[in-house]
Amino acid sequence: MSQLALPAFASLGTGGIVALKLQNAGAATLQGGVTTFGQVFEMGDLPKGGGLVAQIGGRTVSVQMDVKSTYADGSAKMVVLSLERPDLAAGTALDVVLSKGSVAAAPAIDLAQAVGAHSFKVDMTPAGGATTSIDVLAALKTALANGTASFWQKGEFATEARVAIDLPGSQRMLFDVTAYKGGGLSVDAAFNNDDAMQSSGGRVNYTLKAQLDGVVVANETVSQAQYQNWHESFSTGSSGGQGLGSPNAGWLNIQHDTAYLEATGAVAHYNLAIGVDSSLVAGMAAQMAASGWGAPLATNGVEPYMPGTGGRADIGITTQSNTTWLMTQDARAAAYALGQADAAGSVPFHFWDAANKTWLNTDNYPNLWTDARGGEGQPGNAASGGLTQQVAWDTGWEYDTAHQPDLSYVPFLMTGERWILDNVQAQASASIMSEWPAPRMNAADIVAGSSQVRSAAWSLRQIDEAAWASPDGSPEKAFFQAASDSNWKYLVSKIPEWTAWQGEAHGWVPGDYGIPGAMPEWQQDYFATTTVAAARAGNADALTFLKWEMNFLVGRFTHESSGFKMHDGVTYLIATSDPSTGAVYKTWAEIGAQTAARGYSNGDGWWQVGGNYAQVALASLSAIYDLTGSQEALDAYRALVAGAPPFIDDATFAKDPTYSLAVPHAGNTPPNPPPPPPPLIPSPIDQTIGSGPDTMVLKISEDAWNGHAQYTVKVDGVAVGNGLTAAASHALGQSDTLTLKGSWGAGAHTVEVSF
Repeated sequence: MSQLALPAFASLGTGGIVALKLQNAGAATLQGGVTTFGQVFEMGDLPKGGGLVAQIGGRTVSVQMDVKSTYADGSAKMVVLSLERPDLAAGTALDVVLSKGSVAAAPAIDLAQAVGAHSFKVDMTPAGGATTSIDVLAALKTALANGTASFWQKGEFATEARVAIDLPGSQRMLFDVTAYKGGGLSVDAAFNNDDAMQSSGGRVNYTLKAQLDGVVVANETVSQAQYQNWHESFSTGSSGGQGLGSPNAGWLNIQHDTAYLEATGAVAHYNLAIGVDSSLVAGMAAQMAASGWGAPLATNGVEPYMPGTGGRADIGITTQSNTTWLMTQDARAAAYALGQADAAGSVPFHFWDAANKTWLNTDNYPNLWTDARGGEGQPGNAASGGLTQQVAWDTGWEYDTAHQPDLSYVPFLMTGERWILDNVQAQASASIMSEWPAPRMNAADIVAGSSQVRSAAWSLRQIDEAAWASPDGSPEKAFFQAASDSNWKYLVSKIPEWTAWQGEAHGWVPGDYGIPGAMPEWQQDYFATTTVAAARAGNADALTFLKWEMNFLVGRFTHESSGFKMHDGVTYLIATSDPSTGAVYKTWAEIGAQTAARGYSNGDGWWQVGGNYAQVALASLSAIYDLTGSQEALDAYRALVAGAPPFIDDATFAKDPTYSLAVPHAGNTPPNPPPPPPPLIPSPIDQTIGSGPDTMVLKISEDAWNGHAQYTVKVDGVAVGNGLTAAASHALGQSDTLTLKGSWGAGAHTVEVSF
């Protein structure tokens, strides 16, 4: 298969800041119009009060800037940009260079006047009820007149504002309406059922018909639980952002310079030289062509049962699709990633606090827990311990902080679209409010003390990203930044205590893994990716904490002479304490000896190395070297590569680039070690889970690939075993014995095993 890589960008020339391409990835000419997209700048590149122009085809043209956030020196950080583009023939790309400068701009578009040439109406008919007809543009005009509409863009090329329309119960509609130079119009419509802490709410069943300029553009029948949202975009003309048009017509693909984006610290430092196997993107295109993709509340390739383990494409620093988009700028990868950003709306973690006009937070409800165990809250009661209506169990989704995918942050960076930012903020809110208030320290918002380190890693990632992405001056920026700061200060405050407790091998984040005395190192690497991201974004406390983590993250590969095998730096588990007394092993020698004694060790091979254990370890070492210049981290990286663990070769990274970070001191050339020796086959295991009078015995075997198969067992839809790992070879006729104990009672039951 061929490899896909970033396109080559134009030379910047004098005054140039960053280049991009406007590509027509479709089969017909894309007519000229206004293009809108998100752009992150490095600190100082676009000074406060400075202007921006674009060099296109030898001409200098004006660029509209809607600045969303700035650095401490006042220079622009995240900006929504709009510019005019000419016609693009099918299969061609236009170079654009953004430079400092200014061109006299025309007055901003008068949105109230511009929408007068269009109509956009929505008919909502609840099951068994009367139709509610909404004239969206009339409502927008009223909101503009009375000051309740909120602007997102305002300039000569594009002016966008939001109007919110409340419906009975927990429903509300959001319409982001944009008028473009030349007369075009677009509407990003969000059909939300996300009001929380109201006296009424719940699932809604309805049909919806939308008409744009008299033409029916949507006709849907929807069953939507509370806390689920869905979104659809509608437009006239040829103005808009990423994905405008369609593959069989003109199709706009805005290709960003990912290397520049990496330099801003907004995304990880990927190994852009490796490329992505074209079969991965072809598979995305095939999925998008399948029935059901893009329908309201569709999952669009996201795993709805989030507690499910294994090598999922939606778990990592960001999702596989977002990584592929970043590394290739391919239109198909972009469309797939945006489809998954749409799917984020259907996850029932959207808790809008209408009373306070923001996402549910501990500033307003310090004791609230969105888990059903929080109890039933009362509308308007800030002391409420739970939601007034609980999250439905019948949506097909099960939210889990320990396995939550990062669906929306990268799409927001690339597009600057407001509806995507809503999902960034909603997920961050849920990451806090779904934590049990006691370890969260109520309004202190501590998620880094979570029982599972991977839960702490992904929840803190979501909070940090929401703090970064939320516009300056917004209440969301203030809340999420305070939550982020609180967590990193808490972690730094624990360094003396944890160092004394852990001794020579200190540097690992404590957590409960369900296996007494053992710790999965790869969860430490997960947490390290969040620490690195925060440090790259400029958080000094995160950098301090990373330097503390280095003692363990790097040391596990450099203490062979002290009794800890380098190969055990990427095993599934290591021994960290006495399972009977809880006493922590404080030396590398103790940890190494006990890891071997309990059968966790790789020995001199790699038989315990699952799918991404070596990959995430290399990612940690690469990022540590990238940020700190640590020679020890570089030496550890080289030693691990030289040891040739499985799944770090070029072909594997190309097929799944999720953890393909830049290779230190190697000309950005990925490792390509010889094939590893075949793994040893462990003996079948006999395991008992749960308690109760009823017994069920399952026989489990695997045909292993890319590590041992992981699985989850559910009885009557309730998980009774998470994070289980098979060991018996199906090919050899072996079986593991899994004995489940519970209280299920007489009658028929449904047992599901998900690998």
